This record gives sequence, structure tokens and C-alpha cells, in this order.
Amino acid sequence: MSFRLSRLMLVLAGALALSACEAQPVVQKMPELSFAGKAAFRLDIGQLEIVPEYVPSGRKPNIEHLMALSPESATVRWAQDRLRPIGRTGFARVLIKDAKVVEVPLKTDTGFTGMFKDQQAERYDGSLDVAIQILDERHFPVADVIARATRSQTVGEGSTLNERDKVLYEISEGLIRDIDSQMESLIRTYLARWVVN
Repeated sequence: MSFRLSRLMLVLAGALALSACEAQPVVQKMPELSFAGKAAFRLDIGQLEIVPEYVPSGRKPNIEHLMALSPESATVRWAQDRLRPIGRTGFARVLIKDAKVVEVPLKTDTGFTGMFKDQQAERYDGSLDVAIQILDERHFPVADVIARATRSQTVGEGSTLNERDKVLYEISEGLIRDIDSQMESLIRTYLARWVVN
């Protein structure tokens, strides 16, 4: 083997080794959502049920199935942290009626001037509807409350995957914190007879 050929093979091997070592983008770890720092509602019921009524389509424009923290999973965590059954009979049922996030493409300037603008490319619209029902031992509803929240956020054309994931996490977190705030008042007002102090 000639010196030139062996040298060429060595250069190619080095180039392949360098490309294999190329840094992969670091996937950011989002903080774990928790309501453990807030006092749970101690409810005079025997059992808590969480029922997701919303069925994701699994295709665009809906994107909740692609999110690290979907509105549905945020609601499940909220219910587990904030509602504590301590009674012997009866049920509390958390109904997740809507938990969607939709990606809406935005019109951008594709002309010459558009190259010099920092344009918003998509908008994410999230909505969350959560109901709590109190049911007797025969499973008949005897009281209920419902809370609704919406959030929207745009992202720029050059947004990275990590930046988009952060926006989507913040939408789910914002939705469930809005629901939590509404439920604080609704539970104390309309479900007070089942709240044990």
C-alpha cells in the first residue's frame, strides 16, 4: 500500500471519528410538577376517581400527545396532590373534560423584508376543563363544580426544540395552576360540607 493511500485512509478515519463525536443537542429536563407544597383538601368521601373524558386525536393540529407534560397528566398530578379522601363512604370523581393543545401556523412575511424580522411562526392554544363530582354510595351525583382555563403562547421561527418544549410545559403548568386557583374557591364554596378541616 502506498504512503499516499495509507495517509488518505488515515485522514478519512479521523474525519469519521470526529463526526461520530459531534455533540448531540442536550434534551432539557423539565422540573417535576407538584402541588405537594399546598395543603390537600381532606374530603369526607371513601374514594377518589380520576376519569379522562377527553380523547386526544393523536394528530395535528392537536399536539398534546407529543408533550412532556400534557394538560391531562398535569391534572392527574393535581388531583393526586390536592384531593385526599379520608371518609368511609361516597366518592369524588375528577372529570377531565377538555385537555387539548393545538398548534396554529402563523402567517409570516416571506419576502425580502421578512429576512430581517424576528417573526412568530406558530401559536400554541391550550384549554383545560376539569369538573369534580361528589357521588353518594350508590354512585349518584349529589354535587359538582367545574373550572375552565385557556392559555396561548407564540414561538419564533428560529425556536429550538428545547425552547418549544419549554413553552409547551409552561402552557400545561399555567393551565393547571389556573384550575387550582379556581378550584380553591369552588370547593370551599360549593363542596364545603365534604371538606374536613
